[in-house]
Amino acid sequence: MRITAAERTDLQQILQLQYQAYESEAHIYQDDQIPPLTQTLADFIEESQSHTILKAVLEDGMIIGSARAREGNGTCYIGKVIVHPDYQNRGIGTVLIRELERLFAHCARFELFTGHRSERNLYLYQKLGYSIYRTEPVHERLNLVFLEKLMYQDGRDELLAAFQDWIAFAVQLKEREEAYWNQPVAPGKWPLRAVVSHIMLWDKYFYEHAIDKIYRQEPLTLRHTDYDEFNRKAQLYGEQTSIASLAEQAIFYREKIIAAIRSLTDESYNKEYIDADGHPFFVTQYLKDFIPHDQHHIAQMEEKHGEQR
Repeated sequence: MRITAAERTDLQQILQLQYQAYESEAHIYQDDQIPPLTQTLADFIEESQSHTILKAVLEDGMIIGSARAREGNGTCYIGKVIVHPDYQNRGIGTVLIRELERLFAHCARFELFTGHRSERNLYLYQKLGYSIYRTEPVHERLNLVFLEKLMYQDGRDELLAAFQDWIAFAVQLKEREEAYWNQPVAPGKWPLRAVVSHIMLWDKYFYEHAIDKIYRQEPLTLRHTDYDEFNRKAQLYGEQTSIASLAEQAIFYREKIIAAIRSLTDESYNKEYIDADGHPFFVTQYLKDFIPHDQHHIAQMEEKHGEQR
């Protein structure tokens, strides 16, 4: 399975999938006139002009999932996250949402909605960090529940909450068998153990040369790094290190970074620092840069997990 942007020629197939996916919602609310079931191809084509539309595609070209989003006033509005009934509960919806979050990483806020009795949707969205902020009655059997995620605000708590997602994911990875760790996360990509090593070693590097230095009020020793060489070493380290150790180190360094940043005074947190190359370094920008980096790799691994469930 791969996640790519939908083309106009895909819209008819996605619309048919939409009808299939929303049949269960129509049954829950005893309403076969909900908008996803009455949208026409012409309506969808018009919507596609203002929305980013993703598709989840099998190797044979069958589209088994889709999601769409648009941006307005700093908010990314996510809608119609759909998965073919035969492929639900395999993590595909999660991968689609994660990819939209990555594509719209510059947005300060994300919003989506579902029905008040759509328990699976509410569970998924809240698991991904979305919080209910309002409800809107449609008729006596349906209330729309709106959820939001404040991922990229300058607020320290919001950024650290998003930065902490990697820990929860690494904990889950500890339970996976070694054969799973040795498989590539996508065709032509690194095996999972190399990806975990990659993220962990970047955490270790920034912790030792920047975050811990700031915490100890010492000069930063952070320097420009040859990314290709760093990643080559990360891949080699992943091959030579046990999966238990990789998972433990991934959790250890991320927890150290979060604890250090959380303990900083507001002045220290917002201060401009200078690295060893003379370049400015901001803790806030560091978090904003690495959160979408995390999400990109988490989406790859969740997509792989969805294929194997």
